[in-house]
Amino acid sequence: MAAPLLYAIHTRFFDHDTGYGHPERPARLRAVDDGIDAAGLRAAIVPVVPTPADLDALARVHPPLYLRAMEEFCAKGGGYIDGDTHAGAASWEAARLAAGAGLDVVRRLESGEGRVGFCAVRPPGHHATVDRAMGFCLINNVAVTAADLAARGERVAIVDYDAHHGNGTQ
Repeated sequence: MAAPLLYAIHTRFFDHDTGYGHPERPARLRAVDDGIDAAGLRAAIVPVVPTPADLDALARVHPPLYLRAMEEFCAKGGGYIDGDTHAGAASWEAARLAAGAGLDVVRRLESGEGRVGFCAVRPPGHHATVDRAMGFCLINNVAVTAADLAARGERVAIVDYDAHHGNGTQ
């Protein structure tokens, strides 16, 4: 039998509104989920419904002032932050859930519930810098998980295999 795969996804990720025609859209997650079924992997999956990362976890990576500004921006309906990065009213919750997905999967891996984890999240996170949203990313969810592990004395390496530089995790 294959090793159990912890698979984190949340319905609220589909509510992150990037605007018509934006390349970072809900169809990305639908394609991942469809691919799991097409590959016959559904039976090997242990579903993980992520919880939102708390502000203390986020503040290990992003200053509280930045986090408050992002939350307020989204609460007011959002808009374009730069030419690539859009946030809507539901984006703050989705971003906190995306960061929480990594934290939740790591905790469950540590407890032995699975041997490998995959987080299908949006918005993505690897381009968000300490104090700036960019490249479709609001919160650097990968860095939040890495910072949590490092704070607990774990050694962490981030291998970013996107088509271009993941500047927020350098």
